[in-house]
Amino acid sequence: MKRFLITVLLGASLVGCATPKPTIPYANYQRIATMDAGASKCVALGFMDYQTAAAAKNFAAADLNSWTYDPVFYQTTFAELAASADKTPPTKEQCQGLTVFVTQRVQQQQQSYQQQQLAVQQQQLLNQSLQTMQNSMPKTTYCNKIGWQTVCNTY
Repeated sequence: MKRFLITVLLGASLVGCATPKPTIPYANYQRIATMDAGASKCVALGFMDYQTAAAAKNFAAADLNSWTYDPVFYQTTFAELAASADKTPPTKEQCQGLTVFVTQRVQQQQQSYQQQQLAVQQQQLLNQSLQTMQNSMPKTTYCNKIGWQTVCNTY
């Protein structure tokens, strides 16, 4: 019983260490829903290709999931903005502006990924060169005989 109580208390204390995501500000609901609804409407109007719209929707979802948010409120906000876009559709220039924004963000992601891959490659090269240097260093072996046993250490 004592072990069970200690395990429960330890588990409860560890759960308290997790840092929760921050709560989304109201303005971000609107910004994210605008990008999401705008991408849908721009595709429907033929002002944006499906790949760019899909990337915009993925970015909207990623942005939304980086916060603690109310899904019902987001859906309401999205529905309101989609209805507004139906009444007053975005212009071709607005859709092109969203396309430019999404394209820039895709390029930033690609550059970030490439930089991470380059850093990994550089770290691997460094590790290999250190290993090669360590293997090429002269080694000294000391042996001690204790009774009928011989113990050798190489440095």
